[in-house]
Amino acid sequence: MPRRNSSPWPTGLQTPQMSFDCPKAPFVGPPLALKTTVLPAGKTLVRFHGMTHSANSFNPNTGADWLKPLDGTRFNPFPDLTSANVPTMYAADSFTAAALESVFHAVEHVPSPRYLRSQLATWRYSELEIKRDLEVFELTNPNLRQLAVPGRPMSLAEAELIHSLNDQYPNTRTWVRLLYLQVPTLDGLGWRPRLGGQGTSYVFFGGRCHSADFGVLSGPTSIDSGPGFDKILEVAVRASIRVVKS
Repeated sequence: MPRRNSSPWPTGLQTPQMSFDCPKAPFVGPPLALKTTVLPAGKTLVRFHGMTHSANSFNPNTGADWLKPLDGTRFNPFPDLTSANVPTMYAADSFTAAALESVFHAVEHVPSPRYLRSQLATWRYSELEIKRDLEVFELTNPNLRQLAVPGRPMSLAEAELIHSLNDQYPNTRTWVRLLYLQVPTLDGLGWRPRLGGQGTSYVFFGGRCHSADFGVLSGPTSIDSGPGFDKILEVAVRASIRVVKS
């Protein structure tokens, strides 16, 4: 059920907003019969990353605690069977989807939210090409119908995973871990961006896939000035986000 939640986002904003609780995944369960999707070799992706990270590098999630909400994001970190965190890499099939799930990830669902232009200086974007077919599971309601939630008749819902606030991240990560452990062929997950817009965002699992599976086509390109800024500003305008100087 929807709830009012005043937990702060990483930016420190405290405005209450509509959100959803996310139940925990079962620790173990029967084999899952899931409908997966293949991302074909040659498909182009867009990835936003920091200045010190290469375009096709994975975050090792070293030292991060999957039980602490602010030690990562919605789908990382999470441990494998050896208790070691699985490396992850985020990307998307469009510039808009990639921007909404990275640069504007913490923007709240409130009227005309503000975003400081100075924050853009920490980001770069690159274009990647998938070098081999990758198997992903898309987190949409039709697919999630196969994921039973312990103690209730209703299956896991898309909103519970994608529209929950960061205080629910320890729970959303349990579902990623369950899928990772239950489907050994799974290379990653896909979902529709929380802030709307077109496109699909992805998280890829290191160890299942590697940096060599993602060729760098272009970038890194800055977004705090020049053509990069024009592109990110266009995304912000369409998402009703105000980019301001201070």
